Amino acid sequence: MARKRHGIKEKNRPMQLTETRNIWVLGGTGYIGRALVSHLARDSGNRLHLLIHRSAPYRWLEPFNAITGSLSNFDPHWFYRYPPDVVFHLARPAGGHHLTRSRAAYHGEKANRRLARIVEKLDNPPVVVYVSGSLLYGPRPANDPASEDSPLSPAAFARYYQRNEQPWLEVQQSGSLDVRFARPAWIMGPGSWFRKFFYEPLLRDGKVPYYGDGSQLMSLVHLDDCARMIDALARYGHPGKNLNVFTGKPVSQKDFAGMIASLTGRETGQLTYHQTAKQHGKTAAQALTTSIPLRTMHPEMADKAGIHFQDQKNMIASVLQKLNHGDQTG
Repeated sequence: MARKRHGIKEKNRPMQLTETRNIWVLGGTGYIGRALVSHLARDSGNRLHLLIHRSAPYRWLEPFNAITGSLSNFDPHWFYRYPPDVVFHLARPAGGHHLTRSRAAYHGEKANRRLARIVEKLDNPPVVVYVSGSLLYGPRPANDPASEDSPLSPAAFARYYQRNEQPWLEVQQSGSLDVRFARPAWIMGPGSWFRKFFYEPLLRDGKVPYYGDGSQLMSLVHLDDCARMIDALARYGHPGKNLNVFTGKPVSQKDFAGMIASLTGRETGQLTYHQTAKQHGKTAAQALTTSIPLRTMHPEMADKAGIHFQDQKNMIASVLQKLNHGDQTG
């Protein structure tokens, strides 16, 4: 099927599910990345190309065109061989403490600046969807939730992450590429933060913790719905516009813990900020106690994405069921 690509206006019309797309996924083996790849693979019109680390689980990747490398040494030849219609960017260097996170952010910025230059030079530049996070907005009052045009004031881990995405923010602002940022809320899945900070303490201590005073607001999205909405941003979003990825209304963390407790027949228990910082470190404590309610200027995107979980208690019950059966993959 020939692809007609005559500039940004033609390129960024809403795509039909039957249209063939050359899709590149950077960071497709991570927590969100695996869910996104699984979602994209269900559409036979998607041709998936994954840039992966040499230690990635190759058996799972056999159905896809998997290329070993990193952002810093990516060979632009591959983009000319498999011209991208969409690039989903989820690759983010990690670090376990301040020094390693700072070092990773420095190298990440350098690698992303190089990659942005490569993409800008393509004859038909793709839509670039950069998957970021709502921590970039920083703390927000309950009466002023963050929308897609709210200023960025990164908190906790996002202070390091922002440096990685700075080159793409600059490209978006210049208008030289169609860059769209997906900013997911708290992502409900059987791995990551939910398992570490809520499920494992429940098993260990017999209580569901809430952190700080519990009044901080959390916007939530199920992992599978997160993947659906990230794809919808590429398909139906407007050029150069972002999307806050969440479903339903914000909930206080104390009420969130209460829902877990009611589903498991347990009680809730408070961990103060000091106790949280002592147990998990200051950066994690700040992330757990920061209130970031979200709203969106694009409410139609949830319907276009075909999300499955609006009710928060059903969302939690679905994740608990997977964890109780030993599934931590999503």
